[in-house]
Amino acid sequence: MKHVGRVVAAVLLVFVVAVVWYARAGQAVLMRRVFTNAAGIAGGTAWVRSDKGLFGGPVTAIASLPVKGALVYAGTNEDEIYVSANDGRDWTPLGGSSSGHYVVGIEVDPRANGKVVGKAVYGAGFFLSEDGGQTWKNASRGLGSRSLSCLASPAGSPDILFAGTGDAGLFVSRDGGRSWSRTGRKDLGDRIAAVDASRDGRTVYAGTQETGLFVSRDGGGTWNAIVLPFGSQPMVMGIDIDPADELHVAVTVSGGGTGLSKDGGRTWFISRKGSLPSDCAAVQFLPDGAPGLVLGTQSGALYFSADGLDWQLTFQLPDGGHVFGLGRSGMGMLAATSYGVFSSRDGMAWSESSIGITNLTLAGLAASPIDADVLYAATDQGVFRSTDAGISWSRCSESKGIISVLVLQDGRTVLAGTSVGSVLRSVDGGDHWIAVSHSIPGVRVSILASRPAGPTIVYAGTDGGFAVSNDAGLTWELRNIGLVATTPAGSPTPRTEIAAFLPDTATPGTVILSLLGQGLYITKDDGNHWKRLQSSMDTPWIDSLAVDEETDRFYAGTDTKGVYISQDGGATWSRSSSGLSTILSVSGAVNTIAVAPDDIVYAGTQARGVAMSQDDGAIWQRLNSGLPDLDVRCIIVAGGGVFAMTAHGVVRLQTQ
Repeated sequence: MKHVGRVVAAVLLVFVVAVVWYARAGQAVLMRRVFTNAAGIAGGTAWVRSDKGLFGGPVTAIASLPVKGALVYAGTNEDEIYVSANDGRDWTPLGGSSSGHYVVGIEVDPRANGKVVGKAVYGAGFFLSEDGGQTWKNASRGLGSRSLSCLASPAGSPDILFAGTGDAGLFVSRDGGRSWSRTGRKDLGDRIAAVDASRDGRTVYAGTQETGLFVSRDGGGTWNAIVLPFGSQPMVMGIDIDPADELHVAVTVSGGGTGLSKDGGRTWFISRKGSLPSDCAAVQFLPDGAPGLVLGTQSGALYFSADGLDWQLTFQLPDGGHVFGLGRSGMGMLAATSYGVFSSRDGMAWSESSIGITNLTLAGLAASPIDADVLYAATDQGVFRSTDAGISWSRCSESKGIISVLVLQDGRTVLAGTSVGSVLRSVDGGDHWIAVSHSIPGVRVSILASRPAGPTIVYAGTDGGFAVSNDAGLTWELRNIGLVATTPAGSPTPRTEIAAFLPDTATPGTVILSLLGQGLYITKDDGNHWKRLQSSMDTPWIDSLAVDEETDRFYAGTDTKGVYISQDGGATWSRSSSGLSTILSVSGAVNTIAVAPDDIVYAGTQARGVAMSQDDGAIWQRLNSGLPDLDVRCIIVAGGGVFAMTAHGVVRLQTQ
């Protein structure tokens, strides 16, 4: 028995060591490995970036050195940092590991010419770089929380930093962010929303979510409440000290409105009633003593005021827009928004300034059947178009959230499904668009496809069902008869959400459809009637469908079971997932499948990148060399080329 006990103990020890190794090093080794190709892939085969011009995306923080023409830094919602050497006209991504959380504040040490940079990241803590943002180290020692909400540093005392948190109060560092201690525990409470400090660091203002505005005139040693003229103490969302006159202080508060003080917070003037909305988020004085202030709102509006009392709307982001922060840069202003960076010389006229920021969220890709060089990309900020086979892109639609795109047989009619229950339609290749929403079910138009031959019939799949257009997307008709979602007793009623569908190229009017979590359905009359397709698959979660037009072989990508193949129109299916996953790394959902004219099949997965099969899906081989990340949303074949779309970029398969 002792021998058995030793064996068991040894096995447990090996298991523990293996788990520790995997946690510390094994996962990193595995990740490095999956960004390569399988041994059987020809040398020189790799994905290359093909997304120049796909610029924009959420920018959540912005900061610059307090001198003209200096470096400007921008932080994104996924903890990517970009730098601009020309006041934000164009940007370059920096290196370093990413926490995956959003940046709430950036501060740059003016003594080091942009080499020492600190960033506060919500959910991850404070990070410090001493090489201009190329590498970062965690510097959160002493921070009582990782839920950081704001960051400020005195321009004349860069060794002092203040970091606010959403659940543990305000913290101060006096050694450049290398260690932290809490300040104002009794007075400020736990929920800090905004902070700013004078140039010498002696005067500090802290805005809270519960008890209003506080000031410290001894660098954070003691704190006193400031009574704002808004009635009960509001949530203070933004604070700014005028660098030209530090007695001038502006605040924004929940419920709408701004407060302006000209004597260091002792007396206040408030914005005129009705001149601002109720969701003010950030406020800033113009640089170099120029008169005026800029204000941004949670609903994506930018306002200007010459005196802080009367405000005028100067710019409005599209629906869903959000102004996260404002910053002075050189002679003008920059706004960090959910649609990228916008710049202004005077606080009134704003222009997009996101060249180089590749933080768009991409959802779909389509090619013209007439001109293989013309591609369209569906993004969360509109439709982008390439006329040179993906070498360069530019936005061609309004900045709506687009989640699907389709080019019809004429090559000129382009349809784009939105996340607000409509389809955008262009008949001139994307130059001009109209919105169509009547009879389109649900909100998210996530799939668009056309009948392969014959009259121009278009199908739309949404989170509310299936719709058909008989006139190239101009009008639509709901066709959900027979699409009945079932659910176990006691569970919420499921929506009739379409996960994938596939028009049968061999039989016009026949469509196979996957209802989210409900398995397959089939129609033979363009959706007028549906019936459940009894499937031999052992999962109802089917995320993608494709067909080999030469062999009529159907492919189905599932949520957890890899790929299935049918050779009889979907009546029976066999699993064919060899090579898609390993014991330590499952494939994840198979988001997309594409069949090339040379019969090579490509599968894009959520967790393991791209796999290819050269034997009709029997064996799959990893094809990840050059991929920017492993979440592959879409793969298309266009003009003999293969393109893949990841969460934030487009790549083209290159062979040598």
